[in-house]
Amino acid sequence: MTGIVLVHGAWHDGSCWAGVAAELTARGHPALAVDLPADKPGLGADAYADTVLDALGALPDVERLVLVGHSLGGLTVPVVAQRLGQERVRALVLVAALVPRPGLSYNDQLRADSSIMAPGFGVGQERHEDGTTSWPAAAALSGLYRGVDVEVPAGVVAAAIGRMRPQAWQIGREVTPLTAWPAVRTVSVVCTEDRVVDPGWSRRTAADIGAEVVELAGGHFPMLTRPAELADVLVAAGSG
Repeated sequence: MTGIVLVHGAWHDGSCWAGVAAELTARGHPALAVDLPADKPGLGADAYADTVLDALGALPDVERLVLVGHSLGGLTVPVVAQRLGQERVRALVLVAALVPRPGLSYNDQLRADSSIMAPGFGVGQERHEDGTTSWPAAAALSGLYRGVDVEVPAGVVAAAIGRMRPQAWQIGREVTPLTAWPAVRTVSVVCTEDRVVDPGWSRRTAADIGAEVVELAGGHFPMLTRPAELADVLVAAGSG
């Protein structure tokens, strides 16, 4: 049996996957949404990968895995795949995700290529003394969730914003522990109206790493706006 492991992005926790997890369970697929220690300063991709690996005990009857990373979670799931090997990992799915490059940090990548993030992203974030950042509700609505509120009923985005937490940034400063792209099937889900991770960059990067591209309409949070469609993609990735 194949289990599907869901890894959230910056400022979020595993609860952001609730709709997708419910869809997967209804289809008979074991799903696990992991809470990363992302609000704790000093922890990077290895520590995040440790958390994912420790959580796998909740899937005792699963032989192979589909590892899914949303947004910043894309810096973690390939490291998990590197640790587990292709015998355990059926596929990687990158959902509107950042992609690590061996030998570089994410900050190195961003300095070399400003097209990674959509124009204007980041305005309104607050930085704290411990180096974490967070979003005031109004700034999250107009920035991180820009345009997403029109895809869902009133109040859905506000509830998601209410569950957000600070994000620490060792994950961005460190050179990725990934040494080579894992030799497993990789699917890149590109959100065509993404206003966080630039869709054009996502398409180019998918070609660079040999990923299959699946395009979904809408913005950066398809787990919130299109959980059934996204669940279909994840099931297909694990069975193809």
